[in-house]
Amino acid sequence: MKGDHKKLFHHLTTWGGMILLIVAVFYFIFELWPEWRPELEEFWKNSRESASLPMIGISFLSLLLGYYFAPAAWRKILDALKIPKIDKGEVRRNWYITQMGQYVPGKLWMVVGRLTFLKANGTGPVKAITAFVLENLYMMAAMTIMALIGLPFLGLANVPLPVVIALWISAGLGIIMLFAPKIQKKIAHKLSHRFGTEIDSLPHISHKHQAIFIGYHLLSWSLRSMALYFWFRGFGVKPDQPFAMIAICLLAGPVSWFIALAMVFIPGGIGIREGVQGLLLSGFVRGGAEVATVIALGQRVMLILIEGLYALQAIVYGAMRKRFTTKMNHIEQVFHLAGSLFKGALAMRGLSPPPQPINVTFSVTRRCQSRCRTCYIWKHNSDDDLDLNTIERLFRSIGWTYFFNVSGGEPYLRDDLPEIVRLACRFMKPAIVHIPTNALAPERIERITREILNVIEQEAPGTLLTVKPSFDGVGALHDEIRGVPGNFEKLLETIERLKILRKQYKYLHVGVGTVVSRFNASHLQEIIEYARGLDVDTYINEIAEEREEFFNLGSGITPESHSYDQLMDIFKESVRGKMKDMKILSRITTAMRIVYYDLAVKILDSNKQEIPCNAGILNVNINSNGAVWPCAVLAYNAEMGVVSQNNDFQYIWRSRKAKNIRRSIRRGECACPLANQAYSNILLHPPSLIRALWIAFRGK
Repeated sequence: MKGDHKKLFHHLTTWGGMILLIVAVFYFIFELWPEWRPELEEFWKNSRESASLPMIGISFLSLLLGYYFAPAAWRKILDALKIPKIDKGEVRRNWYITQMGQYVPGKLWMVVGRLTFLKANGTGPVKAITAFVLENLYMMAAMTIMALIGLPFLGLANVPLPVVIALWISAGLGIIMLFAPKIQKKIAHKLSHRFGTEIDSLPHISHKHQAIFIGYHLLSWSLRSMALYFWFRGFGVKPDQPFAMIAICLLAGPVSWFIALAMVFIPGGIGIREGVQGLLLSGFVRGGAEVATVIALGQRVMLILIEGLYALQAIVYGAMRKRFTTKMNHIEQVFHLAGSLFKGALAMRGLSPPPQPINVTFSVTRRCQSRCRTCYIWKHNSDDDLDLNTIERLFRSIGWTYFFNVSGGEPYLRDDLPEIVRLACRFMKPAIVHIPTNALAPERIERITREILNVIEQEAPGTLLTVKPSFDGVGALHDEIRGVPGNFEKLLETIERLKILRKQYKYLHVGVGTVVSRFNASHLQEIIEYARGLDVDTYINEIAEEREEFFNLGSGITPESHSYDQLMDIFKESVRGKMKDMKILSRITTAMRIVYYDLAVKILDSNKQEIPCNAGILNVNINSNGAVWPCAVLAYNAEMGVVSQNNDFQYIWRSRKAKNIRRSIRRGECACPLANQAYSNILLHPPSLIRALWIAFRGK
C-alpha cells in the first residue's frame, strides 16, 4: 500500500505539474493577457522615455554574479561536514546542471542529481542528505534576514494589510524554526525519510561555519534581488523612494521563493514567484500588480537564460574534458596554480587561510636498501607506513596540488606504489608526479614505472611523470657515498631501462640528481661532464643538508658556502649553455634553478632567510606515518599533527598549532637552502621571480 502511494505521488509530480503549468500558460495567454494588455500599453507609453538599456545590462550582470556565488554555500557545507574532498570545479558544475532539475515537475530531480553525485564520489547517503538539509536550512536563515530588512517598508509599497500580517507571521515562524533544534531535527527526519534514509539528528556546526554559509547565501540572493530592482528601473519604473523599493526587492526574492517552494507541482514555480513579486512591487509601478507581474515574468526569462548558460557551460566543459582531456587538464592546472599563488600571497601576510598546497611531498616509506653517508634514514626503518585506505582519505582531504613528490626511504620498495599514484591522480590531480630512486633494483623500477605510466594514462592524461635516480659520483665514488657496492652499474642499467620506456610514453621524463656534499664537492666538474653523456631529460643538483627527516643532524655533510659558490658557478655555466635550445617552460624552470643556486649560497653564508619562506603555506611534507610537516628540514620539530581516522589533513592544515608554526617561519626563526621549498618561495618573491623570467627571456 505504501508503494502505491509513492507511485501515485510520482505520477502526480511528473504529469500533474506539467498539466497545471500548461493550463496556466493558456490561461495567461487567453484570459489575463487581453485584460492586462491595455494597462501594459499605457504603462509603456508613459515610461518608454525613462526606460534604460544600461539598467537592464546591470540587471543581467547582477543576476550573473548572483548565480556565480550561488553554489559557494553548498561547497562550503560539504567541506564543513568533512565530506571526502571533491574537486571544486566538479561540485560547481554539478550544482549548475542539477539546478535545471527545478524545472522538472516535483523539483525532486535537482535533489536526486546532487545526492547521486555525492554518492558517486564516495559520500554515504546520511551525509549527502544532511548536506542537502543544511543547505536549505541556512538558505532559509539568509532569506529570513533579508525579509526582516524589507518588512518595515511594506507600508510604503501599499501592500494590502492581510498580506503584511501574513508576511510578518511567516518571518516570525521562520525565526522560531531556525533556532528550534527539535523542528530542525523533524525537518531533517522527514526529508531523509523521503529519500529512503533516516537522519535522527544534525551535526554540530560551529558559529564560524554557520556565518560563512549564511553569508554566501546572503551575497547570492542580495545580488539577485538587486537584479530585480535594476530590471524594473530598466523598464522605466521610477520610484519616489528608491531605497524603499530596494528593500522590497530584497523581500520579494525570499518570499516568492518560499511560496514557490511550497507549490512543488509547478516546475520552477513559474508564475507563482512572479505573481508574488508583482504584488509586492505593485506600489512602485503605474498600472499596479498586473504590469509589475509581467515585468517580473520578463526577468524570469532572463533568469532561465542565465541558469541555462551556466548549465550549458558545465555540460560543454564536461564534454570538452572527455574530448580534449590532456589539454583541459593542463588549462585547469594553470588556473589552479594562479589561484593558489594569489591565496598564498595573502596567507603570507596573514590576510587569508592557507590555500591547498601546490607542492605535496609524501614519504611513502622509511625503508631503504641504501646505506648513504649523507642520510641515516636507513638506520630508522619503520613499519608504520600508511595503508591505502588512509592514503585515500589523506589525498581526498588535500584536494588539488600542482606537484606531487613521492619520497622515502626508497619509494619503489612499496608494491602498491602504482595504486598510491592512482589515488594521487584521482583526488589531487597533479600536473607533475616526481619519484626519486636509489636505482638498486633496475627490473623492479622498470616494471613499477610502466604500471604507474598506465595508471596516469587512465586517471590523469597529460600528467608528467619524472623519475630521478640518484647520481652522487662516477664509478666507485658513487658506491662509496651510497654505501652499496655495485650501485653505479645498477644506476646505469636503471637509466637505460627508463630511457627505453621513455620512447613508449610521451609523458615520462628521466632525470638524475646529485646531492653535493663534502664527499663529492671536489668531483663536481667530473660528475657534470659524465651526466651530459647520459642522454637524460634533466640533471639537477642540490646541496646536502642536515635535516631532522634524514636523522643526520651534526653530520657535517654540508659544504662551506664559499666552496659551494665556486661549485655552483661551474653548474650554472653548464645549464646556461643549454638554455637557448630549450622551450620556454623549460627555460623558465632552468632559470629558476639558477636563481636558486645563488640564493642557496647566500643562505649558507648568512644563515638567515634571504627571501620570505612560505613553508606550510604552499608546500607540505607528509611523513610515512601521516605526520604533517611544513618542510623536510623542520620535520619532527614542527609537526602540525598526524592524519588519522578522525583527524583529516584540512583540520591539521588549519589548526592553531599549524598557525603558530607558520608564524615562527614568517618571523625568520629558521633558514635553509631546501631546493624543493625555494622554488615556491621564488614564485612569491617578485624580485627573484622577475630575475628568473629575465634570465629565461634572454636564454642565457
